[in-house]
Amino acid sequence: MENFINTQLQPVETCSICTDVFSAEHQPVTLPCKHIFGHECIKKWLRTGRGNNAACPHCRLVMYEKRNPKAAFDTPSVWKALCDQPPERLHAFMTKMWSSLQTLWQRKPDGKFTVTELLDQVIIPSLMQTASPNSPRQAQDNDPLLDCYNLIAASWDSLGRPDTANGLAIPLVRLARLMSSASSTLPKWLTTVPRTNRLFWKANACLGLNDADISWTSIIAASENLTETPHFALLHLYTVLISQGMAHNPQPGHLPTRRHEIMNLVVERCCKKIGGEGWSGKPSNEFKEVLVVVYEELRRYQVEKKKPSLRGHDGEEVVVSGIWALAGWSVKKR
Repeated sequence: MENFINTQLQPVETCSICTDVFSAEHQPVTLPCKHIFGHECIKKWLRTGRGNNAACPHCRLVMYEKRNPKAAFDTPSVWKALCDQPPERLHAFMTKMWSSLQTLWQRKPDGKFTVTELLDQVIIPSLMQTASPNSPRQAQDNDPLLDCYNLIAASWDSLGRPDTANGLAIPLVRLARLMSSASSTLPKWLTTVPRTNRLFWKANACLGLNDADISWTSIIAASENLTETPHFALLHLYTVLISQGMAHNPQPGHLPTRRHEIMNLVVERCCKKIGGEGWSGKPSNEFKEVLVVVYEELRRYQVEKKKPSLRGHDGEEVVVSGIWALAGWSVKKR
């Protein structure tokens, strides 16, 4: 024991991080685990160290829980974090997208926008503007919009800025096309309402990461299986667009009496004006039959009964589901 005391119990004179001698300018501090380091060295380790820098460099005892551990920087993780953002943050992002799309429409009135135009003039600028930190503290925290901007911009540039969407650009280009295709139907004031943008986001997000296009197949599947469909938000948005088109476009005083004339009217207003060439696939004949009944019910609700148009309000899902369920049942009964 005496030998141990005399040879092993040595005073600590140097910092084990930088190996410099302690002094008045380099004062020692003791961590909860009793290990001693230079004050400035351990501060630097805690603030900027890599890996498990919330633990003692010597024994790895965790000293505090990290407030915002850095999430994985890959497409699925960033997309999930983006979808989990507060509605007001997504609304701010989409408000900038609407403004950029309006400018793009003024330059190209035909609405045939390339992926390059959507990324360069709409998506990337909107991400960059929304992600700009308002304070040094916000800049330090994880920001999914900033991560999204960095991932899309870096990936697109590394590929030579092709006229195709890849990775995280796929769902955002699809969102831009969904918004653009609805702009001729939706009144401008509704694009400034948070609940409208929330519905657009949900309708786009339900299509996942890999589907490049809005598909009629998804809308048809949702209309046929209202209780278990993952694409109900898209059907809800489609119904809102039909309702808004009916509210803001001139309507015939009376519906045509011949079945094929009614069908032509509904296809023109609900399949060509909404979706048009921008959505992939085609509405099936069975879906068109159901759509005729949906159109008639909405017309009876809004035009004849003078009820407000559908606008994406909370609880509106019950109305939408009921209209499509009634229409499907009516067609099957014939």
